[in-house]
Amino acid sequence: MLSGETAAGDHPETAVKTMSRICKEAENFIDYDTLHKKTLEIVPLPLSPIESLGASAVLTARCLRASAIVVLTKSGYTAELVAKYRPSVPILSVIVPEIGRSDGFVCSTAHVARRGLIYRGIIPVTTMGSSDTEETIRLAIGLAKIVNL
Repeated sequence: MLSGETAAGDHPETAVKTMSRICKEAENFIDYDTLHKKTLEIVPLPLSPIESLGASAVLTARCLRASAIVVLTKSGYTAELVAKYRPSVPILSVIVPEIGRSDGFVCSTAHVARRGLIYRGIIPVTTMGSSDTEETIRLAIGLAKIVNL
């Protein structure tokens, strides 16, 4: 949207800041309830379990007036499904590494985090991984508090 202004303009930083402010203001007028319902109308039924989880997470966050949705994911797919239903709050996508080859540890978190950046509302965070899911959740909630989510 701003490629010409930022690439050739005299004040690229001002152009980006102005557009960011305009986008944030415009998002204040989105009717998230209607948007959620319309998205559900176009999704084929029956919903898959993971699709249902994504839609329910957004609805639950809205009902609880949560300030963020925390998603633990390996591939990023779950966070992307949550983003599909356009929550009004940020999605903290905590990317847990996968153990790969038998000869060592293969961390796939970097490319998953980069891909998450293209989805609306996703804030990707990579972790070192832990066999204790509760510990990972505590760390994610702590991080969300640190960044004021």
